[in-house]
Formats: sequence, structure tokens, C-alpha cells
Amino acid sequence: MVKILAITNQKGGVGKTTTSVNLAASLAAKDKKVLLIDLDPQANATMGSGTNKLTVKQTVYQVLLGETPIVSVRVSNLQAKYDLIPSNR
Repeated sequence: MVKILAITNQKGGVGKTTTSVNLAASLAAKDKKVLLIDLDPQANATMGSGTNKLTVKQTVYQVLLGETPIVSVRVSNLQAKYDLIPSNR
């Protein structure tokens, strides 16, 4: 069964990114399949997941515009054991 979790809050600096990255890593450590989607243009979840935001060719931006399918943007993080849809400016 698929479960979707969203970490949201309008206020900045409340730990949304930290919670998201740590939750993704914790679930992956329990052998759960995880896809972390970074929707923040600062791309802190992308960087926190070990992916350099400056080197990714396609991001969630192209997916939201309908320019590319989400599967072609997915980055597999072997070290963290979860997949990521990266962001950048």
C-alpha cells in the first residue's frame, strides 16, 4: 500500500527540510521504498540527500511545467537508499 506524507508549514525555519530528509532516510533504513520530492527552490533537501543541486540537469520544475516525465528526473541515492526528485533555482 502506498502512503503519501507531506511536511508543510508556511513559516520558515521550523524544520520542514530536516524532518523530511531524516524521515526519508529513516524509512529507507527500514527497507521501505521512499521517494523524496524537493519542492523548495533553495534545494536544501536535494543537497541534504547528497545530490549537488548545481549538477542536476532536470528538476521538479520541468516536471511541474509538463516538460518531462517524473521518472526521467528521479535520482537514485545509493548511499541514502532512497530516491529523490531534485530541485534548484
